[in-house]
Amino acid sequence: MDKIVGYGELILRLSPENGHYLSTFSEKLLSTFGGSEANSLSFLGRRGYDCELLSSFPNNEVGNKAISFLNSHGVKVNGNIDHNRLGKYFVVPGTKNKPSKIIYDRKNSSFTKFKLNDKVIDKTLKDCSYIIISGITPPLSNICFDNIFNLIEKAKNSDIKIVYDINYRKDLWSKNDCKNFNLKILKYIDILFTNSNTFNYVFDFKSKLKSNEFYYESEDTLKNILSVNIIPTICMTVRNKDQIGGLIFQNNKIYKSNIYDFDHVDRVGAGDSFTGAALHGFLKDWSNDKIVSFATAAFAISHTKFGDVNCFNDKEIEAFRINKSIKYAQGK
Repeated sequence: MDKIVGYGELILRLSPENGHYLSTFSEKLLSTFGGSEANSLSFLGRRGYDCELLSSFPNNEVGNKAISFLNSHGVKVNGNIDHNRLGKYFVVPGTKNKPSKIIYDRKNSSFTKFKLNDKVIDKTLKDCSYIIISGITPPLSNICFDNIFNLIEKAKNSDIKIVYDINYRKDLWSKNDCKNFNLKILKYIDILFTNSNTFNYVFDFKSKLKSNEFYYESEDTLKNILSVNIIPTICMTVRNKDQIGGLIFQNNKIYKSNIYDFDHVDRVGAGDSFTGAALHGFLKDWSNDKIVSFATAAFAISHTKFGDVNCFNDKEIEAFRINKSIKYAQGK
């Protein structure tokens, strides 16, 4: 089986123990690791795929722990080791489809200073079938920005599929810089992951809503995406009030999931779970109806637990899909 590579940063995540607010008082913080590409790879690595994260880590106990974390989820590390630092972020999880509050502390991290040379890129691309990247990486440094294009230009010459999530973060760069980057990169993309709010905001399109049609805005956004660039496969998560869903566009046809409505615990990493689950379906050569159904169930169930990585197995996700309740997934 050919390997799946992600290029991105794994960072230390800190969240308040109470899960709802970060006060100025001394309180306990829960810690774990996360990163968009790493989260998607972890979903796949837990299912036995040959997964590898191309990244950089500090030569200390925290860096070692980060690498062990990836290994525990079946992800190998193709990494640089240096004497810089591991980035971190503070998260107050959003509930009921409200955005999470995220504070980044990742400037001058090991990853931001890791310049990819031809030798590293050639080694990475050997026997590779997919590369996963996200829009979180390019604004981290000029080095990261250049690395992405050096990597994907070589990948396309080797017929490697490029998987990309726009993942706009306003705390990392301006909307205009993000738009210019996307105008440059979208022509390389084989599978795009996004949502209506992100795409329409970055590309200055106005969202069109119909209160009684859950997928109307997303279907309209598909037209906007295709007006910017023709992309073979487009996968979208959908949020509307307290409900969530998903859709896939391929071969001029739209495939939609069931709609979920349930209590949310932590939405960070849920979109990455959707990416990993959709790729799992593509790699298994499932029908698009089955892929969007499974990927959206994985996306939904990811909201019910703490942490970036979706640790539910396929049987639990399927039980959740059928019953739309976490208690069935846990065998209760």
